[in-house]
Amino acid sequence: MRWDAWTFAALAWICLAAAWLFLMPKKTRGKAWHYAMMTAPLAAFAAAFATPPSPLRESLLIWIACGGGVCAVVALGWLAGTLRRNHGLMDVAYPLAPVAAAGTAFALAGRPLDLFSGLFLTSLALWSLRLTVQTWGHNAHAERQPYAHWRKSFGPTWLWWSAFQVHLLQGVTVWLWCAPFAFILTAPAPRSRAVLLAGAALWLAGFALQASADRQLKAFKRELANKGRLLDRGVWAFVRHPNYLGESVMWAGWFVLALAHPWGWVTAFAPLYASWFMGYASAAPFKEQHMARTRPEAWAAYCARTPRFLPWPRPRATAGTEGADA
Repeated sequence: MRWDAWTFAALAWICLAAAWLFLMPKKTRGKAWHYAMMTAPLAAFAAAFATPPSPLRESLLIWIACGGGVCAVVALGWLAGTLRRNHGLMDVAYPLAPVAAAGTAFALAGRPLDLFSGLFLTSLALWSLRLTVQTWGHNAHAERQPYAHWRKSFGPTWLWWSAFQVHLLQGVTVWLWCAPFAFILTAPAPRSRAVLLAGAALWLAGFALQASADRQLKAFKRELANKGRLLDRGVWAFVRHPNYLGESVMWAGWFVLALAHPWGWVTAFAPLYASWFMGYASAAPFKEQHMARTRPEAWAAYCARTPRFLPWPRPRATAGTEGADA
């Protein structure tokens, strides 16, 4: 692509960000997050335009192009959510968007498929397939919270505001997490075997933790005797949100793979942001609030003896009844 194409892409995002800003309803909560996400791509464009021709600029531009793949997925998610009156389908689009980003990066990088890139793409496909199947089962039939609440709260404006509040907001978030992908797929040969082994080991640990957490929770819910109780055994005794912890560890594993690129370290913000989002900004806090509201006593006892997101330090309290996320 020529520089005029990148300039056009930057201007297109400026127009979209302006629409996002001026169409934002006054009662929108978390406006700071909206402001940050609408300006993040502009910062990426500025960094790429300011960088002289180099492997760094190549990778930055490919990362920016990955946003096109992500936008295509979230646009389809918004269309499906609008037609089905179920914007919970964004949870289904979420694991598909990084695949579109990686596919875009691989096509633009023009590198041959080798062991390094092949293992990365395989790990991404496994993660995406598992989560897509799981989220489809959870979200396909009815609109869950907080999407149902937002539909009621915003009324007629939800028809268009949902594109920003749900799909584009989360789309930019995922695009930021995908920054290491461009550096993984443009890393010059030969790639470090130590980096490959370290990244693969970290990703496998995260995948095993998340898969175990989801499997244990599904089995727990199947038992009628557990109705109304909380799961506090297995990996759920380790932390209160082992599924989200496993997710963040996988993103960290992909960042380690990006260190095969001389400039891969600049994407350190991606796994840090993913971990903060999962543990402290959105995913875990929403679940914490729901459990504290619906099962206050059991949840308080569980919190007293089980760490929230990181396994250490352990709470000193040991007494309790029942436990974790049901």
